[in-house]
Amino acid sequence: MLHRRRFLGAAAAGAASLVLPHRLARAEVSATDRKFIFVFNPGGWDPTRVFAPTFDTPVVAMEPAAQRGRAGGIDFVDHPDRPSVRAFMTQHHDRMLVINGVQVRSIAHEICTMITLTGNTSGLTPDWATIIAASGGTGLTLPHLILGGPSFTGALATSSARTGAAGQLEGLLSGDLSESSDQPVGRLPLPYTDRIDDFLLRRSRAEAFGARGDAQAALTDAYDDALSKALGLKDFRWVMDFTGGTGLADQAQVAADALRLGLSRCVSLAHTGGGTGWDTHAQNDETQSVLFEGLFNGLGQLMEVLRTTPGARGGPLADETVVVVLSEMGRTPGLNGTAGKDHWPYTSMMILGDGLTGDRVVGGFDASYAGVPLDPSTAEVSSPAPVLSVESVGAALLELAGVDADAWTSGTTPLRGVLS
Repeated sequence: MLHRRRFLGAAAAGAASLVLPHRLARAEVSATDRKFIFVFNPGGWDPTRVFAPTFDTPVVAMEPAAQRGRAGGIDFVDHPDRPSVRAFMTQHHDRMLVINGVQVRSIAHEICTMITLTGNTSGLTPDWATIIAASGGTGLTLPHLILGGPSFTGALATSSARTGAAGQLEGLLSGDLSESSDQPVGRLPLPYTDRIDDFLLRRSRAEAFGARGDAQAALTDAYDDALSKALGLKDFRWVMDFTGGTGLADQAQVAADALRLGLSRCVSLAHTGGGTGWDTHAQNDETQSVLFEGLFNGLGQLMEVLRTTPGARGGPLADETVVVVLSEMGRTPGLNGTAGKDHWPYTSMMILGDGLTGDRVVGGFDASYAGVPLDPSTAEVSSPAPVLSVESVGAALLELAGVDADAWTSGTTPLRGVLS
């Protein structure tokens, strides 16, 4: 375990390098060193409001005043009420990959969420972020930090932890949580808690040293590792704040700190817009427009934080981080009787970062607004190739992270055509 004084000294030294030159050469990053931020948008977004400019598809009800926009190689839906979308596309298209027509095989929220994040409906398979985080070895204190959104940890539960919407993790680490109970418990002064921590660590290692047999040794080693990480996590609270709140921009700083300090490899965020979310069975256009404007405004702030935060290789953290933006499903092409849109089993995703063939849109929607066949080796439309599945995209993310995708998605061909 890193001693508190050494930890704080190293963190202070790192803080001195926070001001980056205006532009640095992009650092070379290996697959296993890539970091990931997943931004989940619960409820099912409408790709035709940003990602899918289907103006020539008669079955799709496009918005009044919407028009086709273009930034580099990215075609998108531009609208005067969404200036943040246009600004984001203009600034980040060169490292952006938009994937349209992704099939999720369901129209039920829970099932779609599970398939989108894990590739199946068992509920036992870890999600992409947890698999990637756990593959980074045992050196990270909290491999997958969850600030918002759903998660499925399966057998890798020890690799993930939630901060809590009300800052519960921060309160647990500081001891403030004890004061919020019905019967508050007084806290010991810091020197006393330090002594208790040191005693527990010495006791744990003594037990591990005296273990008899392989089974007991494995248990004591696991306990020692867990205790070391728990004590290390307490040290992190001196150099970062875990209470990021529910807003995407606020979560961005916590995510960047966790990645910069080596606490985590993956961070999961969520954007709900502070209301009922993206499940727009009524008044689709008004609600989705506000949500997309808020999402891209928050994403712009996230990318700025990553650009101005130093990474492990001397360049900005943005050069080492892949940002995955997704929702569990899409919405029907036409409006219903309440000007809303219902559930649809085809959606879009947006990925930004190193290791991708950026400035590109792959996939698409046919005349009935279903996904088109895609050759996974080239990511080009090709018949009789299969319709692109969300499992194929997830497997590609695992390979982007240096993970053996077949070990987790056996029988699925990764969408390798989007990897550089």
